[in-house]
Amino acid sequence: MNRRQFLYQTLSASAVLVGTGYASVDMIRRSSKVWGPTEAEQAKAAVEQALKGAPLVDEAVSHSATPFAAAPDREGLSYAQPARAMQSMGPRYETPNEATGLTVPASSEAVAAVSPQPAISNTLTPDFATMTPAQPEGPVLDETAAAVEAPVYVAEVEDEAERVRQKVEHFEYDFSDDVLMTDTEYTTLVSALERLNRVQSYVGHGHFNVLSFDDMLRYARYQPRIGDFPTAELDYLEKLFYDDVSRLGFFGERVISDLTHSYAENDISKIPGSGHYLLRGDSEAFYDKVREKVGDTLLLTSGVRGVVKQYHLFMAKAVQAEGNLSRASRSLAPPGHSYHAIGDFDVGRVNGGLSNFTADFAQTDEFKRLQDLGFVKIRYTTDNEYGVRYEPWHIRVV
Repeated sequence: MNRRQFLYQTLSASAVLVGTGYASVDMIRRSSKVWGPTEAEQAKAAVEQALKGAPLVDEAVSHSATPFAAAPDREGLSYAQPARAMQSMGPRYETPNEATGLTVPASSEAVAAVSPQPAISNTLTPDFATMTPAQPEGPVLDETAAAVEAPVYVAEVEDEAERVRQKVEHFEYDFSDDVLMTDTEYTTLVSALERLNRVQSYVGHGHFNVLSFDDMLRYARYQPRIGDFPTAELDYLEKLFYDDVSRLGFFGERVISDLTHSYAENDISKIPGSGHYLLRGDSEAFYDKVREKVGDTLLLTSGVRGVVKQYHLFMAKAVQAEGNLSRASRSLAPPGHSYHAIGDFDVGRVNGGLSNFTADFAQTDEFKRLQDLGFVKIRYTTDNEYGVRYEPWHIRVV
């Protein structure tokens, strides 16, 4: 048995039980000398940890694809290396903390300017070095929780519009023009995903939904259990955020232009019983109106997603897609391109479980009542031109 067969059989046979759902981890069919059993198990562990909070599943057959191109030269641009600069300089005002040997922002005013407000999460305190970790939470289902079977081989066509339609329909399959990560990029992404898993575990799933990039860096800096993001990880995170994602086959617009975008306390409202937030104003009012019309059997399954949350979802999907960034983008919008950041939200049927995140949701009474209302639109239809799979659960607000 060669290395490729060993990895394929080892990882294909692995499975993760997520709440009430079954999630197969079929990934990493690589033959590079640097990609051995140790690295494969590391990647597998990173995704399984991500699955505990927001399970992502995809199964497909690997085909050859175009390597991930090198990042463009951004020297002189306003957004060049903000994350690395932030981490190198640290907070503007610092004082030593004798109890921990770490440094923390000196004044409550300085912290208030850069950290989430207490109303967002009861576990937050101004002291990033001494805060109590969030208590363990139950599994959180997200929009890509349900497994799907790989389709039969799809004969690719030349017509661009038909090609996009094929990819939307067969989102879990590989196509010849898909963009694949290099081994170095893949290893870096897995390492960063592991670190994001530790951040989520520390702050809790609810707060992780709205955590800003800057605050993520602060938690990593002041909590040894998380660990600083090294330069390679920061550079790759920025590359993912700022690159032109249309080359992946994702044609949605960029809705967040700043990597360090954050939500103020007054911008968001936590929806009781859901663990999710909605933007105050149109988004919250629309959800209340829809739920009043449809009934209590409708629930919020995903609301506001900050940049960090979208990173976590997209990166876990990229690992499960065996480093195929195009395939990942057919299920998850790349960071900076998710409409969840500016008002859209997901709904499901109470006790619907994983079926809330499949086309089966379109067969429920709840979905039919949504359609009967006449004013509810879904973002990703069966004929959408974004290059994203059909999502009957994703409500368009903006």
